[in-house]
Amino acid sequence: MLTELVYCSVATRDMSAEGLKSLLDQSRQKNARLSVTGILLYSDQTREFIQLIEGEQDTIEQLMQVITVDDRHTSVDVMYQGNIKTRSFDDWSMAFRKLDDVDPQLMEGATTFQVDSLPATMLNGRTSRARTLLATLSKGL
Repeated sequence: MLTELVYCSVATRDMSAEGLKSLLDQSRQKNARLSVTGILLYSDQTREFIQLIEGEQDTIEQLMQVITVDDRHTSVDVMYQGNIKTRSFDDWSMAFRKLDDVDPQLMEGATTFQVDSLPATMLNGRTSRARTLLATLSKGL
């Protein structure tokens, strides 16, 4: 059964261009081996990651166990997990976009992804907010 999972986290240190490239290379190789697809977003300003991964449910759950203990980030927050019929990122073992390069109007009202920093009015509908943001930011990749 295919599933998708969206999580956010905070890098434990600043990510250099080389560090991000290394992370992406490792992720892409591993994801291709595991038949996992998705997109990774990163902000230099806040050191936050948001990632959507999709694949077989058991594989995604095992991958999240590894991601949760990865020392490159902390405060891992699963925003959404659900079954899907088709992949949204089937052409990407791991698409990537830096949030700092995105037109701010595309992210109106979304300056951070961490639960404890979101206004109460945005806590409901986190699923749709995350999916909408990821779909918008993946256009043109």
